Amino acid sequence: MKKSFKIFIIAFLLCLFTYICKIDSIPNNLIIYNGEKLNIGNFLGLKLDFANTLLASNNLGNDENKAETVNVKLFNLLNVKQITVNKLDEKTVIPVGEISGLKLYTNGVLVVGMSEITSEDNQKYKPYETTKIEEGDRIIKINNVQIMDTNHLIQIVNDSKGEKLTIEYIKNNEKYIEEIIPQKALDNTYKLGLWVRDSSAGIGTLTIYEPKTGNFAALGHGITDIDTGDLVEIQNGEFVTANVVSIVKGKKGNPRKNSRNN
Repeated sequence: MKKSFKIFIIAFLLCLFTYICKIDSIPNNLIIYNGEKLNIGNFLGLKLDFANTLLASNNLGNDENKAETVNVKLFNLLNVKQITVNKLDEKTVIPVGEISGLKLYTNGVLVVGMSEITSEDNQKYKPYETTKIEEGDRIIKINNVQIMDTNHLIQIVNDSKGEKLTIEYIKNNEKYIEEIIPQKALDNTYKLGLWVRDSSAGIGTLTIYEPKTGNFAALGHGITDIDTGDLVEIQNGEFVTANVVSIVKGKKGNPRKNSRNN
């Protein structure tokens, strides 16, 4: 009798463990296409409850792309899990593979270097030395004015006529504020001693095109700055026409810079 009871307990625990593993293997979030049936596979006692959901039919009406919640029931009695389901229309896309130019604009301006400024008295100054601004930092505001691009920053600094400026910048995803006094250079312009850049350019491959909407997309990866090696915080960008006319093998120690000194 005791032996039979032990066998029953072991069999029950194995069965319970199997159900727990199966329930845990069901994803919490799913995306299916319109017309496709939601299926978790045949498993004794587990069933999807489509009550009060649109997923029971293929007609989405005005609720296309709306997330719905479906309960997983055990023996039609106990809710053991909830699945969030998004139902989408199928899309037809055309593979392209064309070379395209990419122009990317940063959010603010990226600091890519520092330099000394030779002033009217033939002395060299480094206005940035009074701050903790470093290469890889991103200047987003000066005197609480949002910096749009490199030319905008140059204009604000030059218009300061050497008055103290409040610089708001981002370092390691944290915002910081510093004060800096621009220095007048030999060309009668005011500068901070920072090399900055507001855009990057390159080539990529246009991956797919959707005839119905005119939308297009390209597979991509994180873009790093050629000078700092850090990921570039992109504000917006655009595809431009490009033709590959030659290929030059890169060489160590021969970078090509596209920066503005300020």
